[in-house]
Amino acid sequence: MKQTYAMLCLAVLLPLASAPSSAQSISLQQCQQYKDQVARYTSLRRNGGSGKQMDAWKRSRRESEKAYSDNYCWRYRRQLE
Repeated sequence: MKQTYAMLCLAVLLPLASAPSSAQSISLQQCQQYKDQVARYTSLRRNGGSGKQMDAWKRSRRESEKAYSDNYCWRYRRQLE
């Protein structure tokens, strides 16, 4: 009985453990792109511009920050430049 239960658990859990999730499938290169975008929009805002440009850059920066966060890029923080 115990062996049957253990085999059943393995049969159910093994495919779940090996299936890539969206967070695991993102690459270091994609995370670097998000970080670079955040830095670019920060630099643009520091240099100034019209109110409309500043708002657009702020929105874009927040979207890049959200993508960075949603894809768990913090795991790569020591490898990012």
